Formats: sequence, C-alpha cells, structure tokens
Amino acid sequence: MMNPKLKQIIDEFISNETLSGTSLIMTVLGDSIFHRGGSISLASLIQLMDVLGLTERSVRTAVFRLVQNGWLTSEKIGRTSYYRVTESSRQRFIAADQKIYNIMHPEWDQKWDLVLLSSVELEDKIILKKELEWLGFAHIATNVMAYPGCDHAKLQQLIVNLNMTDQLVLFKAETLDLWKDSNATTKRMVETNWPIQDLMQRYEKFIGDFREIFLILESDADIDPIQAFQTRILLIHQYRRILLKDPDLPYELLPNDWPALSAQNLSNNLYHLVFNASEEYFLDIARTAEGRMPQAKPQFYKRFGGLKPEITSV
Repeated sequence: MMNPKLKQIIDEFISNETLSGTSLIMTVLGDSIFHRGGSISLASLIQLMDVLGLTERSVRTAVFRLVQNGWLTSEKIGRTSYYRVTESSRQRFIAADQKIYNIMHPEWDQKWDLVLLSSVELEDKIILKKELEWLGFAHIATNVMAYPGCDHAKLQQLIVNLNMTDQLVLFKAETLDLWKDSNATTKRMVETNWPIQDLMQRYEKFIGDFREIFLILESDADIDPIQAFQTRILLIHQYRRILLKDPDLPYELLPNDWPALSAQNLSNNLYHLVFNASEEYFLDIARTAEGRMPQAKPQFYKRFGGLKPEITSV
C-alpha cells in the first residue's frame, strides 16, 4: 500500500524539479537495464516512465533522440518496438556506473597531471576540453589543464581514441609544502578553477530532498514497489547529475565540511532500503524481445558495497 506522505513528496518532487525526459530515461537505462542485457520494449519503457511523470509522447521523443545521438539502436518485431544500448555507448555507461555506485575513494599522492594544449588544433581543442572535463580536468592557466592524480589508463585511452597522440604534451607535477599556508593557497586555487561552491549547494539540496524520504521509508515495514522504484530512480537520477559534474577531487583540496560523503552514505542506505521492492516492480513490468528480463550481471550486485537480492528474473 502506498505511503500517502511519501506520495505527496514524490509527486511534488516530480512536479517541481526540471526532469529531462531524455536524461531520466538514461538513468533508468544505466540503473536498471544496462546490466540486464541493455534491451527493453518501448511499451515497457513507457509504462515504467509513466510513474516518473513522463507521458508516452515524451518517452517516444526521448528515445528517438537517444537513437539519433548513438546511445540506443531500435528494432521492430511485429508491432512491437525494442531499444538496445549500442556498443559505442557501453563504455560511457560503465564509466557512469563506476562513478555512481563505487564507494571507494583512493588516497592522493600529492601529484598533479598537466595537459599542455598549445599544440592542439582549434577544432580538436574544443572536443578535447570537453573530454578532459569529463575526467575531472580544469583550466588552471592558458592552454594548461590539470587534475590531481588522474587515472592514467583512462587518460591514455582518451588521447588514443581521439587520435591526438601527436598533438599533446603531458607533464607530472607535485604540490610542494614550502611555507605555512601553502595548502590554503592551493585550496583557493582549486575553488577558483573547479565548481566547488556550486557542487556544495547541489549536494546540500540533494541531502535535504532525500533524507526526509529515507526517514519515511526506514519506518515503513512494507514498502510499496511503485514508490520504491520511483525513489530509486529519482535518487540515482539526482545523484548522477551531481556526480557527473563532480571532478572527485582529493579531500585534502576540498572544504572541511565537504558534503559528498554524507550524500554518498545517504544514497547507499536509501538504495539498499528500496532495492528489492523496486526490483519487484521493475521485473514485473520490463520485457525484452525474448520475454522477461534476463539475470543481471554479477557486477550489478556489487553496487554500494554489495546488494542482497530477494527476487530473480525468470
């Protein structure tokens, strides 16, 4: 049975937030569909998105855009349309998955990675800048982008994929603590070049929005499957929107009251709380060309430190 107080909160949230249909479907694809083969019928998707406030027309428009942009491919069998995650977009889904559900935060070695852009052609520079920002880099000087301790494998793969190995010069630098307030100076530099204050406000709003939902559900012995699914998708959707803008900087470079850990803990606890009830609703609705959704890949159950499913698909 639906919790009336939670229904009011979710309805108001859907009405008041700017929820892009395309982005919301991307959340459902990444959270619920990608690890189960990456395919779903349009009819199922329309039904699932209906409880999240999207009309049939909005869903059809959104999946058309996702096909046009190379995220999905479509197939029609009889009168039924099916959509599948493309091979070209798989790495993006995997990268987002690791950033959202991985609770690890490696220690920083005080080293910085610098990318010199002065030899890059203008058209290539625009593309490269966006891709480096995806990895967390920011401009710290003219034609210099930096990140404290980036994943070298990802950086190398990016440069190779963009065919820019002959245009870039990469450097390694180290933070030197030569005077008393040098760390404070570095923190100010970081706040100038990365969106620290904006991210802090986003995290604080996120915590405020979903803490109340967690407290309601924590005391509810019988969570309604539809409300569980709504909560799970809206939680991950809003969390994903923040994380994809968060460069995941070392804690040493961030304000002492940085709220990311509180947001992660809340997401972890709330996701675990609604997971099984939300899976019940999702698996009851979602269909592929072969019938019910297949079993999820093992990686799926490693989310947020490990999920314990009570139901499986047939």
